[in-house]
Amino acid sequence: MSLIKVKTRLATIGFNKTQKYVTSPVRYSNITVDDLIKFASENSGISKANISASFFAIQQQIEQFVCNGHGIVLGNLGTFYISTRCKAADEVKDAGASSVKNLAVRFRQSKKLRTLLNNNTLLEGIEFEKDNEEDDQTDTPSGGNGEDNTSSGQGNDSGQGSGSDEQGGGDSGIG
Repeated sequence: MSLIKVKTRLATIGFNKTQKYVTSPVRYSNITVDDLIKFASENSGISKANISASFFAIQQQIEQFVCNGHGIVLGNLGTFYISTRCKAADEVKDAGASSVKNLAVRFRQSKKLRTLLNNNTLLEGIEFEKDNEEDDQTDTPSGGNGEDNTSSGQGNDSGQGSGSDEQGGGDSGIG
């Protein structure tokens, strides 16, 4: 079981600018493609050059298929798919390609990945500790010690993550 640290902060919510406390996971760092290739090479015994060539070939195919309207299922990770943001129309003649404001690539996590995330220690035994930051943020150690729990061992406390839902239309994209 993994441990995920969460951070609570005061945020302005909605059109009426209501102040509410919101809690979100701490994202330690962004792992680059080069880092991912290095770790995969170390864990598999396959050369970095071979993994890199394979990765970029797969990336190119994903881009091509998604841009042509296909969903890409990446095993137990989830699915990349294209979505639209469009203007609603009262009549069918007013709908169609001309009503599309923009296209976006979304990612929907798999049921297995969602289960893995839900099995993390997150909300058990919460103790709020006052941060020294001026913006009135509080760290919430959820059974963790604030250390990076990725295999890289390299991380820093910054950023936020977002969640999504397998079937329910909860996307992790904006658009």
